[in-house]
Amino acid sequence: MGEVRKLELVEVGEGFRFEADEVLEAAKGNGFTVLAIVGELPDGSSWISGTANAGETMILLERAKHHLIFGED
Repeated sequence: MGEVRKLELVEVGEGFRFEADEVLEAAKGNGFTVLAIVGELPDGSSWISGTANAGETMILLERAKHHLIFGED
């Protein structure tokens, strides 16, 4: 059985949010081979878009989740 890890979320300041347009602007020109954008709209619904098929996008999201939890690639 695997090790149990505690997820410790880090706040980055008051409101802990960044401006979405600034984050997207900073991403431009980085030469991504696969890109997924996941967001939440004001009504609470999800907005998801990507440059790959659903399977490749899911792998990318799972790798990102692993990085958030374990802090490594």
